[in-house]
Amino acid sequence: MLEMANSKYLDDCYTALEQKQAALVDEYQIDSFGGFDFDMNKGTLEFKQGSIARVTANFIPVGSFNEELQTWMWAWANGGVTGELNEKAETIKVLEDKTGNEIFSAETCPADESSAWEIAAMACDHYQGQGVFAAPIEGLLIFMVLSDVTSV
Repeated sequence: MLEMANSKYLDDCYTALEQKQAALVDEYQIDSFGGFDFDMNKGTLEFKQGSIARVTANFIPVGSFNEELQTWMWAWANGGVTGELNEKAETIKVLEDKTGNEIFSAETCPADESSAWEIAAMACDHYQGQGVFAAPIEGLLIFMVLSDVTSV
């Protein structure tokens, strides 16, 4: 659990994310697809059944959780996130003032999967997203805040 000066904010964000995630599962069945593709340049994500996209979404990258090292790295600190997406990702830094937690300005920090989801919940609130997708890729969970989710 993250240490927050404003723990009510974290609790509210986490509760809201749970509701948003349930809505994404109910409406779009995002937990039922065998594959996904995302474009880190365009900020687009496709949930696929075989090779066919069934649900699409836009996203803002939040960060990545390294399961082996138990660390969090912000998307804005990742050289693979550039241009407009990096600019959007950097706006998360304003949450340092709101939460009293310096993790929002540190490029990386110690984390477990639970705290990564707590960070994602606050990011979802900050970006006013429809929910979060954590893409499992080579020992990482790449967290993205979703918007404009659409069935294809």
